Amino acid sequence: MAVIEGYEMPEGLYYTEDHAWLKVEDGNKVRIGLIDFAQKLAGEISFVKVPKVGKKAVPGKVLFSLQSGKWAGKVMIPVTGTIVEANKDLLYEPQLINQDCYGAGWVAVIEASNLSEDLTKLMTGEAAHQWLQKEVARLEAEKDN
Repeated sequence: MAVIEGYEMPEGLYYTEDHAWLKVEDGNKVRIGLIDFAQKLAGEISFVKVPKVGKKAVPGKVLFSLQSGKWAGKVMIPVTGTIVEANKDLLYEPQLINQDCYGAGWVAVIEASNLSEDLTKLMTGEAAHQWLQKEVARLEAEKDN
């Protein structure tokens, strides 16, 4: 587990610039959730709109949206395929994202149809760490202004 500027970034995951993590499972299935940095920035999550199972996953379309007392945001679909699972527990316990963003707070599973190509567009390892450092620095600069 890497800790970058105080935020957890587990090894072996893929990351998107809109603060999602992806874990490849069972061949071409990808579990997706919100990264530690984003959930801490948002504060206590009060609402999550999970995607519909069976929906086609088209990159660039909204995968899920969420709200807290001070923030509202959305995460876009990172891979092509079909949504095969959605974490319905988040409808009743959205704070699972705050409590365990890389575990019980997962949001959706997509069965990817073009996984190897889609993964090349995502960040891993050192590239993800450098990206998060820049995000933290950008946030600090905004606070200073």
